[in-house]
Amino acid sequence: NKTSTTWYCASILDIVGDHIRVGFEDGIWPSRDVPADSVRQCPQEHASDGFDPQVDEVVEVSVSASESNPSGWSLGRVKTIKNSFYFIGFVGTHKGSQDLIVEGSALRRVNAEPPVDASKLVRRLVAVSPELHAWIGSQDFLGCLRHVQAKGRLLVASCSEQVPPEVLLIGSERSALLGEKLLVQIHFRHQAEMRRFHETREQLIERLAERKKWYSAQHKEVFSVDQALVGKVIGKKGENINLIREKFSVDIHLQDADDGEARMAATVTITGLDADSVKKAREAVEYVTERLPVQSEQVGWILGRGFQNIQDMAKKTELHYARYDDKSMSLELCGLRQQVEDAKMLISVHLEYLPVYQDMDEEQHAIQQSFEELGSAGPRKGEKGKGRGGKDSWRGYPESSGGRGGRGRGGSGKGEGHGASHTEEWNRSAGEDYYPPLGSGSGKRGTGKGRR
Repeated sequence: NKTSTTWYCASILDIVGDHIRVGFEDGIWPSRDVPADSVRQCPQEHASDGFDPQVDEVVEVSVSASESNPSGWSLGRVKTIKNSFYFIGFVGTHKGSQDLIVEGSALRRVNAEPPVDASKLVRRLVAVSPELHAWIGSQDFLGCLRHVQAKGRLLVASCSEQVPPEVLLIGSERSALLGEKLLVQIHFRHQAEMRRFHETREQLIERLAERKKWYSAQHKEVFSVDQALVGKVIGKKGENINLIREKFSVDIHLQDADDGEARMAATVTITGLDADSVKKAREAVEYVTERLPVQSEQVGWILGRGFQNIQDMAKKTELHYARYDDKSMSLELCGLRQQVEDAKMLISVHLEYLPVYQDMDEEQHAIQQSFEELGSAGPRKGEKGKGRGGKDSWRGYPESSGGRGGRGRGGSGKGEGHGASHTEEWNRSAGEDYYPPLGSGSGKRGTGKGRR
């Protein structure tokens, strides 16, 4: 009705030729096709800012929906203003003759928007990629459509219910183009990225849960290895670490420290289904370095002449290395933990014999002094009691730490074990103490023979 002064609120659904299909709130009126010139857009939101109508001013007043009519806006005139209330009389063909009393929020300026010109409208359909079909119809999607419609000044921004779904954009050529760019290049692109992220995230969370479940059933050993020994753990081209992995059915992971002094050590993590296998794998790759303090009187005894003793111990226990540090007066042992423990045990037992040999040395020295005091007085050559080794051959010292030296008896030269003269064995004339090499056992140094 072109003579009507009431504009009812409706939603534009589509354009059909020179008509526009509209729908009404709550279905009070069924959807219908109406002439385009009977449809106008709502005024911009800021049009009522600071609106202060005066008496006799023509305004538009909000009319609530009824059982038979949707809500809308009708022309009215301000008759009286009392306090903050406005007395409004309707203008034109509005059926209600009774004046309305309303607050200022129910009034607005007369809408100056022109009727819609259907000839200037374009209808554009935008395809939706399959990965976004699940997103269509969500509240988030509807919010995006409202955003596109408002920013692009579109008459319509809606989604069809057909399969596959399409987004319908209706507006001017420029509005439809802008709306499509906003929809495709902004919303669709970001939503696709977000959905891919969430799908990947769900997959990762699922894998993480499985990994945690598997990991919780694993036995684990974590320890540190000096960075300089990492190569020993790995072996040439990974031979050693791969061998341990296969032998014990474990997983071995090495990780360097991030920064600082901790970078001098690498963290080794061993995991496996069997606790015993994990423990054995650790024993096979855990290289350690320990320093044992050595007293000055123990140095020669532990190292041996030409470092023979310490080299023998390192070889027998399969240490990576064993070396003595003069500055700290300590013995540095490096190898697998069990190898180092074995070497420490050998050294400890070896040290237990040091007092024995020291006592033997003192006794030998005392006896030697007695001989010197007697001078030439003593048994002549060939007399019973003198062996082939001369006056010093009455006593034999094995050059092994494996047993305690005993006193020999001179005689016809027959006896068990080879002896050595005290001057060679202890080398006192040179001002040194000589300690026999570890485990040599032969003692073939002198010509005399004695009985142990």
